[in-house]
Amino acid sequence: MILVILSLPQSGDWRKLISQGSSQMERHVMFSSLPDLGVGLGYRTPLNQDILRNRTCIDFLEVITDQFIYAPPEKTEQFLEDAKAFPLVPHGIGMSIGTDMPMDEDYLRRTVEFVERTNAPWFSDHLSFTKVPETDIGQLTPLWFTEETLDVVCRNVRRVKRLTSTPFLLENITYYFPIPLGDMSEAQFITRVLKETDCGMLLDVNNVHINSVNLKSDPFEFLKSLPLERVVQVHIAGGRKMYGMVVDNHGASVCKEVWDILRFVVANAPVKGILLERDQDFPPFTEMLDEIALARDILQTHGRGAVGEVAFGGRQAATV
Repeated sequence: MILVILSLPQSGDWRKLISQGSSQMERHVMFSSLPDLGVGLGYRTPLNQDILRNRTCIDFLEVITDQFIYAPPEKTEQFLEDAKAFPLVPHGIGMSIGTDMPMDEDYLRRTVEFVERTNAPWFSDHLSFTKVPETDIGQLTPLWFTEETLDVVCRNVRRVKRLTSTPFLLENITYYFPIPLGDMSEAQFITRVLKETDCGMLLDVNNVHINSVNLKSDPFEFLKSLPLERVVQVHIAGGRKMYGMVVDNHGASVCKEVWDILRFVVANAPVKGILLERDQDFPPFTEMLDEIALARDILQTHGRGAVGEVAFGGRQAATV
């Protein structure tokens, strides 16, 4: 038996430490109690019939929230009827969590209503901004990693969380040049947002790969700097080489480097679901099913507690 003696602070500070430890344990329990969804596919209208014909090969669907919260009711009803055999996870692109202005309350209300209608285990949006006052930028724009931006993001995340008890996840995005004038690194910024808002993470490993190539950084060192215990879901996708860089267009097969990163992540994070994204240049559907099957094999083989997992001490090469 090993006896560990702790040196407790003076006065009543020890009670605060115990309370903080209890709170952290409750957060970990909250994420660990979420259902294991397996490996799913991003729902896209051109794939509808293929998805329905192959429902036994797809564990869940992720649906773009913005395509339905303003849609005619009959479109939403038809989708929910078609997708009733799948667990559904709403994923937003227009919340603009990093914009320093009051959030769009109608957008938030519609999002929460859609989340509740789908009986989703969690929902997500991006750690970015898509709007400025009176203007919709129309793309996921990176944030400055500053204390001021951190305050804005945390304020907006807390607003979202007050509207629903369903866990909310934030996704890392790509950016194509170093963000100047920051007070901290991207990993430090993400870590502080997640911890200060008690939020989960949707970790896009293709985005990690693309940023590492374009910004000439080590993706594994980046991952080691994140609170991986907060990773609930993972995105995988493919990009294209264009203009001397890799672009995140969700229009290609998952590359070897992304499979390597996925193995590392599932070995070191309590991943509840892996999601394949494909938005354009759709291949034969069997090719996407093969990628889903490979991701499922990685989750089962390298997931936490599995034999042969890839831990912080090393990496395992992909065989694809």
